[in-house]
Amino acid sequence: MTRIAATSGSVAAIDTIFAAVVASCAEYCAGARQGRDIEARYRTLSRRSSPDLARLGMIRTDVARAALTDICD
Repeated sequence: MTRIAATSGSVAAIDTIFAAVVASCAEYCAGARQGRDIEARYRTLSRRSSPDLARLGMIRTDVARAALTDICD
């Protein structure tokens, strides 16, 4: 049977790679959450009537930009 000995240098390299993978996954998940939030804001605004949008100082064509910039109420 072959034994693999881990040196402190190889353990540190594995820890660094693992930390980078975890950070990348966290960034991906944060981006996915942000996308879902934008989708929810867009859905909320797009269902409003034109008079409701006007009360917010918007017209129908402003809905997409407002959803991206977090302007809902």
